[in-house]
Amino acid sequence: MPGIRSTGHASSLLFRCMRFLLLIAMPLAWAGVSPAAHAQTSAPITLNGTGMCADVSGESRTPGAPVISWSCWGGANQQWLPAATGARYTLINQNSGLCMDVSGISPDPGGPIIQWTCNGGLNQAFSLIPQGGGYAIVAGHSGLCVSASNTTSQGVQLTQQVCNGSATQTWQVSGLPAPKAALPSQWSEPVTLPLVPLQAANLPNGTVLVWAADSALDFTPNNPPGQTYTAIFNPSTGRSRQSIVTYTGHDMFCPGIANLPDGRIFVTGGSSARQTSIYSPSTSTWTASDQLKIPRGYQGSVTLSNGNVFLVGGSWSGGLGGKSGETWTPGSGWQINGAITDDYIVTNDNAGWFRADNHAWLFAVGNGRVFHAGPSRAMHWFDTAGNGNVTSAGNRGSDGNAMNGNAVMYDVGKILAVGGAPSYDQSQATSNATLIDISSGTARTQTIAPMSYRRAFSNSVVLPNGQVVVVGGQTFAAPFSDDNAVLTPELWDPQTNAFSPLAPQAIPRTYHSVALLLNDGRVLSGGGGLCGGCATNHTDVEILTPPYLLNSDGSAASRPSLTSVPTDAQLGTTIVVTGSRNVRAFVLMRSSSVTHSLNNEQRRVPLSFTVGTAGEYQLNIPSDPGVVIPGYYMLFALNGRGVPSVSRVLLVH
Repeated sequence: MPGIRSTGHASSLLFRCMRFLLLIAMPLAWAGVSPAAHAQTSAPITLNGTGMCADVSGESRTPGAPVISWSCWGGANQQWLPAATGARYTLINQNSGLCMDVSGISPDPGGPIIQWTCNGGLNQAFSLIPQGGGYAIVAGHSGLCVSASNTTSQGVQLTQQVCNGSATQTWQVSGLPAPKAALPSQWSEPVTLPLVPLQAANLPNGTVLVWAADSALDFTPNNPPGQTYTAIFNPSTGRSRQSIVTYTGHDMFCPGIANLPDGRIFVTGGSSARQTSIYSPSTSTWTASDQLKIPRGYQGSVTLSNGNVFLVGGSWSGGLGGKSGETWTPGSGWQINGAITDDYIVTNDNAGWFRADNHAWLFAVGNGRVFHAGPSRAMHWFDTAGNGNVTSAGNRGSDGNAMNGNAVMYDVGKILAVGGAPSYDQSQATSNATLIDISSGTARTQTIAPMSYRRAFSNSVVLPNGQVVVVGGQTFAAPFSDDNAVLTPELWDPQTNAFSPLAPQAIPRTYHSVALLLNDGRVLSGGGGLCGGCATNHTDVEILTPPYLLNSDGSAASRPSLTSVPTDAQLGTTIVVTGSRNVRAFVLMRSSSVTHSLNNEQRRVPLSFTVGTAGEYQLNIPSDPGVVIPGYYMLFALNGRGVPSVSRVLLVH
């Protein structure tokens, strides 16, 4: 029984060492680490700041015995060997040679922690994430944290719980190389909005357009009333201004979104499956636009290199299947691309067509063409001219179907795809990460080390220095739930292909959340819910200050500045800007829009430049509209440390 200690623990040191080597050899061999070569030693896992240890109850050597919290006393059943398995660790008990394990591979909070025969499962593979002077021990299969019931009770079984950074989830883990420390980063306090920001788009003046559905906190599933609650949020002041749009007859819930070349925001389909609407920043007004040929919602949408807009998929609304490609030309309306059927983009979703053709990841390239990167494993090239044409681009490496994952173009022709799940709902998320390089005209993939957390419904935002912030999501896809939420963002660095943890945010950002790059280089994260009287409605946003804006001690980094920038530029020309003398790079970041983890508009374009005789900077704008899709961009200057200026907005056409 827990707490009963035997004098047998006074066995000779030689006997205990021999027993340990015999018990541990097999799991270490399985892990690909020989006992002789493994330099680490076993040590206690201690609840931070207490005298409580992770303990195998009753010194049991039997698979299934509970792991409990117990006063540290130095017994072998409180000694754990951390064996590295890729980016994670297997924790092997010295007394039994068995592995710490989440019982039954449970994906849910409350899943009990036991010891079990080492088998290589992700429920025995733990990420060690620095927090509060210790570590969060995060289960690889669930993204949940090993937790004690409190900091004083002994004999209570450990469980996995939603990670919250608390003292009951902070452990001292000895005997292993220290993992990467959390990078300096800061979150603002949550800022309240008048609605759940389910959709969001950058506006040229630095404000953000957000909207919900026909209600600020809920949506009408059938026969929507044809109105939308919208607001304009100003990140500089924290203020917002709400407007209820009724005159377009369009419930803009779950639509496609495109940032048009003139800065207007084009919203297509959704709950009102044939309607389209355009928001004009210059007049602050909405107008109805050309009705879709094919009614749809949850479609993929993207602005093309020729200024047109392409859609495909979207069986969530307007009937199941038959959601072929459709292209809008300003002044001419919509044309169906009948050869680009939604059969090309479907996943094997457990809900069938209703979910299988949702949220296509689309990237505009030259000549009105599109690269389709997911969420289906199969990738394609789409030519949107006329009836359309499709060419296979192969599979997305070793990744599978990744609904509710996302992809972002972090450099010219280079894409990072992360997370997602085999099915939209009630499906275990993955931590997969894949690089896709289309810069040569073919799609080359590379599977890289995974994220620390499994994530569905997360958002990814590329930064001016090429790093990518992955924020929010949950380890088990379950719409309208904050269970299994991941509060710790991760920063991917293209120089190392590695993910590093950032400071946790205060509010879960799961289904129906958004994230966008702001004009000052920070990242907006908000929303989640929109489910009426549910507990997961989040009518607020938080703003992340990423590591590149901070010194190692958390103080604000010195930023370069831009003092003179033209308001527009033509493709293939050179523009002259002035700014700080310490600028070492310039980059264009496209104004973008996001809904349901999907942002097909964002992209980063580094610029070559020369320095003139008077110290002015002469920036070369690429000539290919497939590289710089016409529209509004944030122009950032970066110093030698990669610290960005506040951007100046530039219209490229």
